[in-house]
Amino acid sequence: MVSLLANIGIIFLAFYFYLRSKLGILAYQENRKISYFIKCVFAEVLLGMILLSFSIVIMDIRFDFRFLLFCFSAKYLDWKITSSSIVLLAILRFFWGSIDIAQTNLLASIVIAVTLPLLVHYTKDKMSDLSQLLILVTISIIPTILITNHVIADKSLVLTIGLMLFACGYAATFIMYHFITDLYSLIAFANTDDLTTLKNGRTFNAKLLEIERNMQSVTVAMIDVDYFKDYNDRYGHDSGDALLKQLGQAFHDFSKPGIDFYRIGGDEFAVIIHHSSHAEAETFLVALQEKLSQWDFSIASGESVGVSISIGVAHRDDGEKLKKTLSRADVALYKAKKDGRNKVTLYFPS
Repeated sequence: MVSLLANIGIIFLAFYFYLRSKLGILAYQENRKISYFIKCVFAEVLLGMILLSFSIVIMDIRFDFRFLLFCFSAKYLDWKITSSSIVLLAILRFFWGSIDIAQTNLLASIVIAVTLPLLVHYTKDKMSDLSQLLILVTISIIPTILITNHVIADKSLVLTIGLMLFACGYAATFIMYHFITDLYSLIAFANTDDLTTLKNGRTFNAKLLEIERNMQSVTVAMIDVDYFKDYNDRYGHDSGDALLKQLGQAFHDFSKPGIDFYRIGGDEFAVIIHHSSHAEAETFLVALQEKLSQWDFSIASGESVGVSISIGVAHRDDGEKLKKTLSRADVALYKAKKDGRNKVTLYFPS
């Protein structure tokens, strides 16, 4: 019982801290780099080793919740992380107990390393996340039962172990799925603007700290809605909110990998552009400004109104303090508004 509770506690804590760290899943999607891949594999293998240390051992067969770790990893992370971790853990398994069992476990692990990602790929659009996880758990438990049946002569004990594995596996999957879903929603809510569903000022500031820490070259753009106060005064705050909500959706539509929009206050927005040349970033922002100036937005009264935006742009090069880059973007935005609004203005380093 102690080992079982330890396994559950270890996995819960691991997923909590993983999600707490930049929304784990989103972090991986935004950081598909070899260094991030290595960190994820290392963390998963380390967690698997800890689970191995708290295994329940019956005739050299180790029973623990590694299969849950693999299933959630296959579902929510990249297949390369999952498969690499499974095989590495199977190799490390040779340091725990019987060599014969470890050899059999290695063969079973290779099968699982291939099967789980394929199952995720072919079922992801055909069933719910929870159903996928339950299927993955079922497939992951079967090799353990086959090994148990081969090693243990007492078939009633094999049956009992199998039933316990399925019962504990399904129960833990159900609880962990809802735990992760709820925690993910809470963390996402704290980092998302409620009205526009864009990333909020808190997330923007955190991203700036990360950029500064990693010395990344980026383009930063500050955006204001032209004459937004006049819209509020003329049509009312409900219409102003409706306008911002639609503008947020428009920014979502323009978002792509490496381009992130944020609502940082009132009618103020920001864009951070990664992995693009200066010319590419400027072309994107000019196209954004021109297209939005041609759109019609619906307000609370049902009327359609036109909206324009002013954008101030600054490119952050290596060696420049990000605070200075932001200051230049703000100055560029001020100049765009002063020069008649509805335009993109670039401020070069002084």
